[in-house]
Amino acid sequence: MESAARGSGKKRLQLAAFIAERQFVGRGIRAAIKTNIETRGKNMIQSHEELLQSIPNHLRHFIVDQHYERYTPQDHALWRYIMRRNLDFLSEKAHPAYVAGLVKTGISIEYIPNVFEMNEALSKIGWKAVIVDGFLPPAVFMEFQLHRILVISADMRTIEHALYTPAPDIVHEAAGHAPIIADPEYARFLQHFGYIGTKAFSSRQDHEVYEAIRHLSIIKEYPGTPREEIEKAETTLKEKLEANKHPSEASLLSRLHWWTVEYGLIGTTEDYKIYGAGILSSVGESRHCLSDKVKKIPLSVQAADYNYDITREQPQLFVCRDWAHLMDVLEEFADGMAFRRGGAYGLALAREAVSPSTVVLSSGLQVSGKLREYSANGQGVSYFKMSGPVSLSFEDRQLEGHGTEYHTEGYSTPVGLWKGVDGDPSLLSPDRLEQYGLKKGRPASIRFESGVVVRGTLKEARFRNDRLILICWTECTVTDGDGAILFRPEWGDFDMAVGAEIPSVFAGTADKQKHNVFPPKSDRVAIPIEYDEKARRLHGYYREVRQQREEGNTDRARLTAIAETLDRDYDGEWLLRLELLELLPATETGVRNRIEKALAEIARKSPEKNELIEAGQRLYISPAAGSKSDV
Repeated sequence: MESAARGSGKKRLQLAAFIAERQFVGRGIRAAIKTNIETRGKNMIQSHEELLQSIPNHLRHFIVDQHYERYTPQDHALWRYIMRRNLDFLSEKAHPAYVAGLVKTGISIEYIPNVFEMNEALSKIGWKAVIVDGFLPPAVFMEFQLHRILVISADMRTIEHALYTPAPDIVHEAAGHAPIIADPEYARFLQHFGYIGTKAFSSRQDHEVYEAIRHLSIIKEYPGTPREEIEKAETTLKEKLEANKHPSEASLLSRLHWWTVEYGLIGTTEDYKIYGAGILSSVGESRHCLSDKVKKIPLSVQAADYNYDITREQPQLFVCRDWAHLMDVLEEFADGMAFRRGGAYGLALAREAVSPSTVVLSSGLQVSGKLREYSANGQGVSYFKMSGPVSLSFEDRQLEGHGTEYHTEGYSTPVGLWKGVDGDPSLLSPDRLEQYGLKKGRPASIRFESGVVVRGTLKEARFRNDRLILICWTECTVTDGDGAILFRPEWGDFDMAVGAEIPSVFAGTADKQKHNVFPPKSDRVAIPIEYDEKARRLHGYYREVRQQREEGNTDRARLTAIAETLDRDYDGEWLLRLELLELLPATETGVRNRIEKALAEIARKSPEKNELIEAGQRLYISPAAGSKSDV
């Protein structure tokens, strides 16, 4: 008990030192650029346009400007409140990488971070951050993650949703995701998750669920949304989820992402730490997750069988042993996906998919397009056909002359072993190719073990990395084992892919720069809040209090006047009253008593605000000695 008490005391001292350090650093930065918090975005090293140029082309249209000046003084105060509560609790309950990561990733507890400041810090660990508008399509989100780009929603939750918001916001992304990626092993896991996520097949139902989630998160966060509209959106989402009886690869992977990256615990089911961003960024979830009401389950691939509800606290959580265990579970899941299984299994998923996919042959040739049909037997796949536009690539780079502008009408090719050739035909050298009678400008034929026959004049044989990947024929006829015509000479040149088998089939295209099939940004965007004159006056009071706190010059008379204004015009305002108590000296008993009485009345009327006020009083009135055992 004595050693535990010493440990807790040490944690509190570390927390107090961290807060003091960040406050000092924050003041130093502000003094250096001689500006207030609303204009911090002016003197940044990297402009918005410069940042865009460092992002892959096909991802740029999802990026928006942060518009840092739109954050109100109340927004910054709420950020400070949430961060102080989280740190007070998470200094002991979170994975050790979290608190250290706040410093490494440029996150302050005093003010909402500017993405350019974050990028200065993130660049040192090989990552960067961009601002996006709310939920991204899952495939797009994973693509950013693959490129070690942290996507951050610019929105700041409203004070009505201080404990939890279903919408992505800067608290969740910057304070939840960013700090933990400072751990190199976890960052590798996250990037690998992004790579696997870009390969996952999705369905039409997935897109409908995504749009329903995005819509609900937007209207639920907006203060002016009628209750009946929220209930209607919740019902729609529930119906979409229930209708999705056969979850796709992407849907199952999103569940695994939810139970690890968003809501993961690490350790044992009895002794664990928090690493999931959804818990790290939510005062409500971080408290809730420790409850015995939340079942703790050892992490396995079976976590993907558990669906989730973004609008409610989670009934169960999954615990990994360590980062290596996390990677092992991800790899086990990936082994069952089409991009590793390939063959007829992968082609079946590609045919059902609503978006283009990529078929990879054993030669390494990648064929990207919308799969229309395929033939397979006990020996494997013998033929497949795609609708246009189609592109051919190798190692994710489009082959010259084989882009979508050439294969506009579609593409088809036989696949498999050739009669008379031992092993994979892609291993044939140019000399051996000629030994088999396949010479440029000469009539020739190839008979496949499947019965497919290709006859024509060889125009060109393409090699990459000592692999035969493509043979182009003129005056070509292709027939199947029953003699049915698969390709006619009048259709043009026949570009035959080479490969004994199909080891991989994945969603999307190989060269995303030249064959971009990412969906456009959703039409549903966050609803901007229009503040009335009364709200703007309140923001002005927040600004005054912050300035006094940062400058260290307490104007007692002015603070008293603000307290009187709150009593008259803002009877439900709890956060600014806490900030006043933080600044007012203990000798100002009259005004302090009046503020505490007002807070008690607010707490009496609202159980939720009661919890917010009680926790805030512990932190704001005596921050260095704040309780660490209760959020």
